[in-house]
Amino acid sequence: MVSNSLKLVQWKIIEALARLRREQADNPEYQKLRRDLPQEWPV
Repeated sequence: MVSNSLKLVQWKIIEALARLRREQADNPEYQKLRRDLPQEWPV
C-alpha cells in the first residue's frame, strides 16, 4: 500500500494525513476533495 510504496510505517502515513487535515481544514479545494471520500475515511 502507500506505506510500502513510500517506505514508511503505517503510523507515519496516518500522522501525515492528520496533519494535512489540520492544515488544510479551511481550504475550499481540500474540503471539496474530502467530501468525495466516505465519511468513515480516517482523515
